[in-house]
Amino acid sequence: MSEEQEIAVRRMMQKFEHQISEMNSSAITDIAGDIREEDFLNLARSISILRAKYLKDVLAMARADDHELDRKMCYEVRQARLAYEEAVESFDQLKHALQRGYFNLSQ
Repeated sequence: MSEEQEIAVRRMMQKFEHQISEMNSSAITDIAGDIREEDFLNLARSISILRAKYLKDVLAMARADDHELDRKMCYEVRQARLAYEEAVESFDQLKHALQRGYFNLSQ
C-alpha cells in the first residue's frame, strides 16, 4: 500500500471513529436517558449484594452434606455467579461509555 493510501485509510478510520462515537452518544442519550453519579453508586451497591449472595451460595455448597450436593445446588451457584459477573461487566461497560465521552453525568 502506498503512503498516500495509508494516509487516506487512516483519515477514513478517524472519520469512522468520530461518527461511531456520535452514534453511541446519541443512542445512549435517547435510550438510557440521563445517567447520574448516583447510578454508578447504586450499581456498585447492586454488585456488592450479588457478590454476597453468590458467596452465600458457595458457602452453602462448602457446608453441605453429601446428600445435599446435587445438580440443583450447582445450578443455583452457577446462576448466582453469572448474575454477579453480569453486574460487574455492566459496571465496566457503563464506566467505559463514560470514559469514552458517550454521555455526561447528570447531577
